Amino acid sequence: MMDALFEEMKACAREQDLPILRDSELPLFTGIVASCRPSRVLEIGTCIGYSALQMAPFLAPGGTITTIELDRERYDLACRFFRRSPYASVITALHGDGTELAGALPGPWDFVFLDGPKGQYVRQLRQLLPKLLPGAIVAADNIDYHDMFYLEGPLPHKHRTAVTRLREFMDLVGDRSRFETVFFENGDGMTVSQWKG
Repeated sequence: MMDALFEEMKACAREQDLPILRDSELPLFTGIVASCRPSRVLEIGTCIGYSALQMAPFLAPGGTITTIELDRERYDLACRFFRRSPYASVITALHGDGTELAGALPGPWDFVFLDGPKGQYVRQLRQLLPKLLPGAIVAADNIDYHDMFYLEGPLPHKHRTAVTRLREFMDLVGDRSRFETVFFENGDGMTVSQWKG
């Protein structure tokens, strides 16, 4: 059942040029979730629900996923896909700004997946730090940001703020007193960080 639904979701993403996990990232991502068996997952950037449904089979018994999407059409589409899956009861979809809601939601979280606006990662993570359980995993997608992360010299004006904030995010997760972080080149780059708090 899920294989057919995933194929439909991928086709939908291709047709509408929507950003979902690439096939090259999927084994890494699901492997990390499977090894963690999280109970309290927060995802910022639902898109059409593909990554949430990829995580759902690997939740610990009684585990839940809270996922946030700003775009109304994507949110509505995700909700429809969730209802058609066997995991509707463990996924709570919220429509709104991920940065605002990250600060408002009480947590605690043992797995966070950042996949919304890249320039907001550092603000979102700073808000979430007090709500992370010891040993929590924070995964962040699209860190390369179209290969601009490593550019030296002046950045293209329209991407300057996002890349600057991504660098601040990397400084934060690269702080070894707080996180143990690994960077993976799969897709457009993904960081996986374990909170030491």
